[in-house]
Amino acid sequence: MGDNSTSDIGDAALYHLERFKRSLDALDGKPTWDLADTADFDCMHYLGDVALEKAAKALDLKPGQTVVDIGSGFSATGRYLSKHYGVDVTGIELQPEIHELAELITARNGLSEHVRSVNADFTTLTLDAPVDHIISFLCILHIADRDTLFKKAASALKPGGKMYIEDYFARTTLSKDVRDTLRNIASCPYLPNRDQYIADLAKAGFKNIQFEDMTEEWAKFVHERAVSNRQGGTTAAPLTLFYDTIDALFAGGELGGVRITATKA
Repeated sequence: MGDNSTSDIGDAALYHLERFKRSLDALDGKPTWDLADTADFDCMHYLGDVALEKAAKALDLKPGQTVVDIGSGFSATGRYLSKHYGVDVTGIELQPEIHELAELITARNGLSEHVRSVNADFTTLTLDAPVDHIISFLCILHIADRDTLFKKAASALKPGGKMYIEDYFARTTLSKDVRDTLRNIASCPYLPNRDQYIADLAKAGFKNIQFEDMTEEWAKFVHERAVSNRQGGTTAAPLTLFYDTIDALFAGGELGGVRITATKA
């Protein structure tokens, strides 16, 4: 997203589409799909539905509210929040193939009236009208230009609207090896520390910024994911490398995870 975002996000192992397409092919004969049918691959955030329930509670979601999801992937978050909370969700997804698959899955779930994917760069997109809330799960780490991103987010929100973020942050000064690994394996070109993250949001016009350190829980999650992947005998070497690398980064103590809630001033 944007000139300062990483240009090779589609090359990241997490986004290789072969395994996704195999799962969809297996569902081809089922006329109507349920959220659980694709949950093994379209849930790309940590801690599954528990994280979405946390977001819904933090935002106090109400039926009929409008939500924009930055970096929406396969739109699994939008489908879940729409089905369980009655909100109208527009996902902004940069990668065209993932956007197309998101629209397909949403249609097969019968949720297209209230959940849609837009193939676009959020930082340059003009929304039709301000929205109640903005969410983003493990996407902002791919975007270096935080000034443009957060100003755009603030301008897209109604007065008093909230932004909910799950993201990486730097717990300590990052070593060169860690910076290189984040850039090359996770397509993460830049990572602020806690104080800088909060300052960037405040500068863009956000207040009541809540910063919840999730590092311990996420470190456990990514470790269990890496172990499970290896025990499953996966043949997807790039994905195994990705899972093992993220596990090692969290175990190393420099990389942290955070949940942030902020309100437009």
